[in-house]
Amino acid sequence: MAELFFPFPVHAEIGCEEYDRKAGDWLSRHSDLPPARLEAVVRSRAAALVAFTVSPTRPELVELASAWTAAYLLVDDVLESAPIEEAAVMAACGQRIWDDPSSPAPSTAITAMVRQIARETLALATPAQRQRLRVAHQRYFAAAVTERLLDAAERPPSAEVHTGVREQASGLAAMSAVVEFAMGMDIPEHEYHSAPVRSFFQAAHLAIAWINDIGAFAKDAKEGHHNVVAVLAARSGLNSLEATNEAVALLGSVHYALSELSRLLLREGSPPLRAYVESMVRHLGAFTPWLLHSPRYSGMLADEPFTTTGNAPDGVEAVPDIAAIAWWWNHLPARTVA
Repeated sequence: MAELFFPFPVHAEIGCEEYDRKAGDWLSRHSDLPPARLEAVVRSRAAALVAFTVSPTRPELVELASAWTAAYLLVDDVLESAPIEEAAVMAACGQRIWDDPSSPAPSTAITAMVRQIARETLALATPAQRQRLRVAHQRYFAAAVTERLLDAAERPPSAEVHTGVREQASGLAAMSAVVEFAMGMDIPEHEYHSAPVRSFFQAAHLAIAWINDIGAFAKDAKEGHHNVVAVLAARSGLNSLEATNEAVALLGSVHYALSELSRLLLREGSPPLRAYVESMVRHLGAFTPWLLHSPRYSGMLADEPFTTTGNAPDGVEAVPDIAAIAWWWNHLPARTVA
């Protein structure tokens, strides 16, 4: 398998295991889901990854961000496994709850968790953060259902459609808003909506989504989910290993864009924006090695070992052949200085 270009510091030992336990305790208090399911979520260590990302902030906000992560792993599992009609109802409830935590919704373990997380988070956030939290979570629920509908289709969607849906359905866009809130980052509106920042956001969200896709391709194929490997295979007529290699190369280009954009934003951004960029790069450096070594993904990768390299491969700076992300290259520093 092709090596993955990964030009970021690697954090193989994140050292936040206590937040897995705290997130598990929170889930036990706020849901009536089976203990085995809760234990499986806690063992995933995703809460610890988020705790590592936001660890410079106040302990109570680290705990809230960790609880959010554990809760949304369960939400994602339930939306993925439920019949599409039930998933659509749950997603609609999630959207309403994030708009107003007092909104009426069916009394289920999932809606109770979403309501509690939304109530605690929105009560502590600034007005700008509340708006961003609401928008990000409402988009997540909408995209999660859209992704289910795409999975039900006979053929994978186009790369453009997949890219747009995958960015939001991964949950990282919502997590980014939680990170911004937990670390007290009030990124100014003019920066938040600028082209370089939006490019960085999309690249970061897809980097996490697509490394997950590559790692889980065998599982997704078995369960009938269309991830980036299946999309590229359908588009180019490649076999699974060839499509996986193409996905790795595509992800390397995303990492190149992230690296270039992060240098620009760290040099020119406001203090809140610089803190946000640093936190997302920190998260990438913890998530990727965790995924490659996690028991959750053992046996799911292609037969050849999947490794990373800091050496940029030939052509990594070339514009990807996907219109939904090619516009990034108009905002990379090397292409805007001239």
